[in-house]
Amino acid sequence: MIKAIKNRTIQFGLGILCLIVILVLQSEQPSFLNRINGLIYDYLSKLNLHQKKNFPRVVIIDIDDYSVQREGRWPWPRDKIALLLNNLKNLGVRVVAFDIVFSDVEKNYAQSLKEKVAQLAFTQKDMQQQIIHLLNEIEPYVDNDQIFASTLSSNNAVLGYLLHYDVQVKKGSLPQPLLNQNAKPIDATNYIVPEFLGYNGILPLFLKASPHAGFVSNIPDLDGVIRHGSLLGNYANKLYANIALAAAMQYLATDHVKLVTHARHGKELLDGITIKDIFIPTNHKGQILIPFWGLPGTIDYYSASDVIQNKLSPNELTGSIVIVGSTMVLLADLHQTPLSQTFPGAEINANIITAILTQEALAEFNWNTVTGILAISVLGGILVILFPFCSPFILLLFYFLIITLISGTSFLLFHYQNTFIAPAIIFLLTTLLAIINFSYDFILEKRQKNKIKQLFGQYVPPSYVKKLTDSENSSMEGETREMTVFFADIRDFTTLSEHLEAKEIKRLLNEFFTPITDIIFSHKGTIDKYVGDMIMAFWGAPLPDNEHCYHAISAALTIKDNLEEINKKLLEVNLPYIRIGMGLATGLMDVGDMGSEFRRSYTVLGDTVNLASRLQDLTKYYQISILVNESSQMQDTPFLWRLVDQITVKGRHIPVKIYEPLGYRKEAPPELLAELQEYEQGLKCYYAQEWEKAKEQFLKLLAQDPERRLYQIFLRRIEDFIQKPPPKDWNGVFVHTQK
Repeated sequence: MIKAIKNRTIQFGLGILCLIVILVLQSEQPSFLNRINGLIYDYLSKLNLHQKKNFPRVVIIDIDDYSVQREGRWPWPRDKIALLLNNLKNLGVRVVAFDIVFSDVEKNYAQSLKEKVAQLAFTQKDMQQQIIHLLNEIEPYVDNDQIFASTLSSNNAVLGYLLHYDVQVKKGSLPQPLLNQNAKPIDATNYIVPEFLGYNGILPLFLKASPHAGFVSNIPDLDGVIRHGSLLGNYANKLYANIALAAAMQYLATDHVKLVTHARHGKELLDGITIKDIFIPTNHKGQILIPFWGLPGTIDYYSASDVIQNKLSPNELTGSIVIVGSTMVLLADLHQTPLSQTFPGAEINANIITAILTQEALAEFNWNTVTGILAISVLGGILVILFPFCSPFILLLFYFLIITLISGTSFLLFHYQNTFIAPAIIFLLTTLLAIINFSYDFILEKRQKNKIKQLFGQYVPPSYVKKLTDSENSSMEGETREMTVFFADIRDFTTLSEHLEAKEIKRLLNEFFTPITDIIFSHKGTIDKYVGDMIMAFWGAPLPDNEHCYHAISAALTIKDNLEEINKKLLEVNLPYIRIGMGLATGLMDVGDMGSEFRRSYTVLGDTVNLASRLQDLTKYYQISILVNESSQMQDTPFLWRLVDQITVKGRHIPVKIYEPLGYRKEAPPELLAELQEYEQGLKCYYAQEWEKAKEQFLKLLAQDPERRLYQIFLRRIEDFIQKPPPKDWNGVFVHTQK
């Protein structure tokens, strides 16, 4: 476990660095994160349209094309607006909010006539004075501004005004700024709310008649989409309410608010606004996420002309909040929202008012709080630790699982708890950590494959190298495996080389090693090394091979069968005839990339390796081409075996049985099987210390095959034991004192 952790140190470091970057990004709130959160909010809004509430009822009186056709082009005379307002009062409307700005004085036609009369030349001066006097008497009755102001004073109205960023434009008057619970204006210095530089205010006459007002400025996100409603605006370090908040306050009959904040970096960051007993959750800028109740037209619309003409039933608007606005394209009060490219500004405010009064305003989770930072850190820490230990498939599975879980949680909280968790930062954290670990694993795998190619390119065939690089089981780390190791060399090579020149020795070795290497490769073996005339190979690594013993012995038998062909080629180029000995052993051995920082190789070590080397040396003593240990013979292989001897080799005290593979069992000729049966009978007598019977049997075998050195060895031992019997505890083991 400790080793695994050490191997993943770089990934842990990169993951921690990524987590730090994410925390910094969240603190800075870059625009791309807000954009992603905005798109997620748009999608959730379309999936989860809120149900329209019956109370309080918010409706829109629309100065639409139909009204303009009937009542005349806009702007209408203020007396007509006054008539509209009075009719709404008669219909039982509780609050009327104007999504219209009244900042200019309307022209009084009596005043205009007086100015023109004064400029005319009259022959009778008193006639001019009489006309002017008459117009003075008429003037108050045709002063539409005064008529509208009088109507405002007797109605529960909320006027609209504009806050903007043009410092040169300051027109009309602003209402009284927001008051705190102590009925004092709130100082906006320490609040981070939208700050404005200019305004198109309200005609003082109207503001005096109706002091309740709210700004109608809509502030889109950076991508031009209106998702937030700015409930507060800062002008000259004073806070002002927007039209929706002002209308809600008027409906609740309150003129002060309580700001709920938390301090950070010397600033008061807003968490929400309380009016009466209603808490409105906001972001730190005092903006509310707008819970849209539906597409444009979901809020009830009434034509302004129908109200003016008294075409509505008496109780149709009783107790409702009315927003007077316009859907006419020429008035440019259409905006892009998550649900529509042309969403009326009046209906945006209607959605906000409904959300405030039904207490279903969307809360936006703030990741910059202690809770948010802790949540990011805990999740990030878990992923930093978890991802490095995952395979690419498991990592991909975890990634999509986390993304799905966060997406599902976002939807459920949005739908059931009116909470938007702004999950972009979590998506970004998970994605970056996944990419880092994917990339690191890819680079590591690429390096591993290159290392394998460099290490094994000379020792295994290209097709085997490809299997190594494609396999997830290949590793160059040191480990212990059951494998089969192989040694082969040319007998009496020293004597042969004394009669050859250097270039002839080189050619001899090439003619010897090339076909043997090809045979080993074709039987899935790995070349370990060439040392002089000796070749060492093994089976079972770097790729696991459940049939390593079979492949090794099959390769040895193939080499034995091809030796005559090798000698034939040697004789053709005037090189000497050679004989070889091969030793194989199956057992546990250490395998891996070993060596120093200057030179390394992929090799095997262990007692089994040493035994195979000793067996290769003993082939000369027994005059047998191939010797294997008992573990090799005991494997499930299709070979025919001859027990050669029970011995202890130099450097070992544990006895081992050694065998000679005679070929494939099913291909053995009857003569060989008969000879092997007689041999086993003689061997049985030998180990039973029945020396005369054993001698008779081996003499018979030697007569059949006079050149068989093995029979000669046993006959010599039998003669020695007849002359000098072995001790009583003799176990049949012969001790070799030389290699």
